Amino acid sequence: MIWRAFVAILLLGALRSAGAHHAFAPHFDAGKPVVISGTVVEYEQRNPHAYLHVAAVDENGLTREYVCESHGVTQLSRNGIRPDMLEPGTIVTLTGSQARRDPYACFFTTVELADGRVLNVNGPRGPGADSATRQAEIRRTDIYGTWMRAAASGTPSGAQPMLDFLTPAGEAAVAAYDPFTDDPTFRCDPVAIRRVWFAPGTPLSISREGEKVILRHEWMDVERIVHLDMTEHPADGPRTSLGHSIGRFEGETLVIETANYAAGVLSQYVETPGMPIRGMLHSDALTSVERVSFDAAANRLQVTIELDDPVFFTRTFDPASATYAPSALEIQPFGCRPENADHSLVED
Repeated sequence: MIWRAFVAILLLGALRSAGAHHAFAPHFDAGKPVVISGTVVEYEQRNPHAYLHVAAVDENGLTREYVCESHGVTQLSRNGIRPDMLEPGTIVTLTGSQARRDPYACFFTTVELADGRVLNVNGPRGPGADSATRQAEIRRTDIYGTWMRAAASGTPSGAQPMLDFLTPAGEAAVAAYDPFTDDPTFRCDPVAIRRVWFAPGTPLSISREGEKVILRHEWMDVERIVHLDMTEHPADGPRTSLGHSIGRFEGETLVIETANYAAGVLSQYVETPGMPIRGMLHSDALTSVERVSFDAAANRLQVTIELDDPVFFTRTFDPASATYAPSALEIQPFGCRPENADHSLVED
């Protein structure tokens, strides 16, 4: 039987790693590991997620086409899983987690090729394989340069205690949101500043051009401009997912204040025991303060994000923070293409 349960400690560990990298749990069940052996039909080379179609024999002896999702093509290619390895007709064995709503879908974590190589979607495993360790010799003296989020740094995914502090308007917004059809990433929307900072497996760069600090994130091709020569946001300025940012330096720390947000989403999927999966929304009254500093002793970039939305929440958010290691990677075009809720591409 080609599609079968595969219970092993190493595989489960890899699945937990995959789950930490994107909105995994609402769509896939890490408690149902699977193996698929078959022939590649198609490799959809897309961001933010790539899809591998494999023809394999099911438990009834019938050949089925399984569609397995993983990280985006850019991240997979960096981690050693290149498109030329997955040409149609290639024999592969995938390990991963079964989809919750489709028996012929999964999230794949490893790919075994016919020559015996086993490639992990999160990059090489084992001693010396950690990318942050490999890049630690790149020395920095300030916040500028290219960075990658350190694997052990925090993430705003998972439980969201702020859902206990919703105003009636916030409750109404949450009730109106369907996480399985309204996820902003389906539209190639970067979601929110906090989501952009915590995007997994994609580098960011910080540079300065005169009185502007430029933040470029590979995730969704985001480019933010922080205006150092402004002290107020334009009253009639456009409202967008990423708002309008002004900044100043307090010593060596860059302080970014952002407003003029459009109403949107802070967390696409929130799991609460005993409740349906929800999202966490914000109003157009949202404001944020980011503090970006360089820790010379650790050779790391430190980022703290504070949020306040008095329309949807009865109190301010606790700060979220993350750590970034110097990176030699080049930021690549993300090239997101809008999807329907079933992950088919939106027709032009």
